[in-house]
Amino acid sequence: MQFANSIFFKLLLSFVLISVIPLSFVGWITYDKYSRNLYEKLEYHANYILSQKMKSLNTFLFDLERMQSGMRSSNVFSQFLANNDPTMHPDYYLKLDNLMESIQTIRPETVGITIISNNGFVYNYGYSLNMKFTKDHFNTLPWLKEIEKNNLNPLITNLHTREYSNLDKNQKVYSYVQKVWDKKLRSFGYIVIDFKPELLQNILNSELDTAISSGTFIYDRHGFVLSPKASTHISFDSIQKQKSGFVLQKAHDKNYLIFKQFNPTTKWYVSEYFEVGEFYKPVNEVKFIAWIITITSVIICILAAMFISHRISQPIRRLQQAMKNVKSGDLDQTFHVKSKDEIGELGRGFNEMIVQIKKLIQSVSKEEKLKKAAEITALQLQINPHFLYNTLESINSLARIKKEHEISHLIVLLGRLLRLSISSFEEKIPIHQEIMYIESYLEIQKVRMRDPLDYTITLEDGIKNCLTTKLILQPIVENAIIHGIDPLRTFGRIKIEGKFLDEMIIFTIADNGKGIHPEQLEQIRERLKNNSEELSKYKKKIGLYNVQTRIRSHYGENFGISIDSKVNKGTTVTIKFPIEVCDFNEKNVDCG
Repeated sequence: MQFANSIFFKLLLSFVLISVIPLSFVGWITYDKYSRNLYEKLEYHANYILSQKMKSLNTFLFDLERMQSGMRSSNVFSQFLANNDPTMHPDYYLKLDNLMESIQTIRPETVGITIISNNGFVYNYGYSLNMKFTKDHFNTLPWLKEIEKNNLNPLITNLHTREYSNLDKNQKVYSYVQKVWDKKLRSFGYIVIDFKPELLQNILNSELDTAISSGTFIYDRHGFVLSPKASTHISFDSIQKQKSGFVLQKAHDKNYLIFKQFNPTTKWYVSEYFEVGEFYKPVNEVKFIAWIITITSVIICILAAMFISHRISQPIRRLQQAMKNVKSGDLDQTFHVKSKDEIGELGRGFNEMIVQIKKLIQSVSKEEKLKKAAEITALQLQINPHFLYNTLESINSLARIKKEHEISHLIVLLGRLLRLSISSFEEKIPIHQEIMYIESYLEIQKVRMRDPLDYTITLEDGIKNCLTTKLILQPIVENAIIHGIDPLRTFGRIKIEGKFLDEMIIFTIADNGKGIHPEQLEQIRERLKNNSEELSKYKKKIGLYNVQTRIRSHYGENFGISIDSKVNKGTTVTIKFPIEVCDFNEKNVDCG
């Protein structure tokens, strides 16, 4: 699981995916495209050959039609059909022989012509007739019965033997059969023109590439008219319902791609077949070559990916190990940088970080020592506050004896201020302590000031238990009294409000003093925004700027002081800092 999450594995997997997938995809596209192109070319070529064969077949059928048309136009032929006198029958043989000699010149490849009249007479030409085979025997032949269903349309029979021949009864032939009438349409008969299978095969002979196992066959709804080669094992049931371009799956390890066209005259399907193995032999060679190239490329890509992944991940692993050692406390780590790439920059940054950490640790250690010394000094200086408290208590006792109650009250308030200001070293205090401090301060100011001073403090429920930076209200109230209310020498009023707003605490301190001129107000705002820290540290500006600096150091640039003022109307200072509930376990916090 750890290896699966390593950068080496992720890089290796990425490189393999971006190399293997495109290579495999390109190989598959190439094979598929080549296969499709080859199939389309074969389909075009096969349909072209079938069209040529259809033309040759139609030409042959047209010639047979011419032969029977030539017979029907002859008076001798018409008289033969109309004759019902047995004694006259032999007289037509010689005349019909002369007619047949001229007719057969159209297709000399025919091997026999037979005419059967409905009067019971049979004429034969080109072969020896079996004299025992009468008109009634002809009527029993299935293809002669079939011609009655075709009305006047001719019929090409399937391959059959010639039982009506005297010498070669077992010879298989095709027959062109046509029902005809004499010129007066009183008598009818049948013309039967026989031709050998070789004639049909020669007509349908193809010029396809002999390197491809292919051939031609013909079938109709009854069965094969011209059967395919026996070695193909193509059955009639397997092809009759299929469309052109289908692949015939055979059990003899040979499949055949078959194209076919329909002849409406003969109701025949003329088909071409091709052995799939031979046909796709060039495709398989391309496929094999593509696979070899793809596999070789994939192996090379994997090796290259492993090498590149190792080169990239090795320095990262070394840097990771160095960081683990630093985490364990060993800061004597150095990352040896050789490259100038991002990893090299990262290594140099690591080395610089280690140097800075060491310096920081030394600085923190030094500061800790100074802090301890300062704490000791502060503890020692607590003698002075105790001395002040005791002295003030003595003065307070004397004032009570002399019944100077106002003096006694001021001494109590002053003691409370001293106690609150120096009783804790923590940076943050609860808001209720800050309120106690500002109330004591305002009470002293009320006695000090020549003119009356009134103040109100309004706090939203729950706000007293939240934390604030120490002494953020007193400097602002002091500014309001000294710079705003005192110069007017009139009744002074200060209003302090604290409330929650959008996950923040908002304090507003408003006075009715003389206000601030716009130019001076803009200068104060600019200093609060950009120079408060410098002014509070080096120019001893301990009022607004000191408070602004301390709030921002604790809470960030989004918090602090904003100020609004109008001349002779007064000034309003707004303090904004985040809500922080007192945590007794947190250092630098007084939750008392």
